[in-house]
Parts: sequence; structure tokens; C-alpha cells
Amino acid sequence: MLKLIAIILVMVYVVMPLLRFLMKGYVITQVHKKMSEQEIRSKQAASKARKEGSIDVDFVPPKTKTKTDDVGGDYVPYEEIKD
Repeated sequence: MLKLIAIILVMVYVVMPLLRFLMKGYVITQVHKKMSEQEIRSKQAASKARKEGSIDVDFVPPKTKTKTDDVGGDYVPYEEIKD
């Protein structure tokens, strides 16, 4: 019976605080790791950000063959009037 009480007391007063200390350290290291990853991502995004006046082309449509007599668009034929 005394062994059981001693084991319980050791668990409560030694093992539990030790586990709490180790878990706290683990959580803190994981938080710092995630924060540093986030800083790296934000620096990469800032370096990729477009500067004023620059142009980035993400998509270039494929060239299509056009007919020589096909003008396309809203074309209105007109004649010049000479005075």
C-alpha cells in the first residue's frame, strides 16, 4: 500500500512537472519554427512583389491565323470626300 502511495506521489510531484516543462519547451520551439518560416515566406513574397512601373505577363494567348481580307472588330467602311 505504501509503494502505491509513493508511486502516485512521485508521479504527481516529479513526473507531471517534468512533462509539463518538456511540453512547454517543445511548444515554444515549434512556435519559433513556424514564425521563422512565416518570416521567410513574407520576405520571399515581398521580393516577388512587383515594383512600380514593371509589367508581368502571366498568360500569352496563342497566335491565331488571320485572313488577309478579314479586318475584324467593328469596321465601318467610309469614303473620303474631297472638297
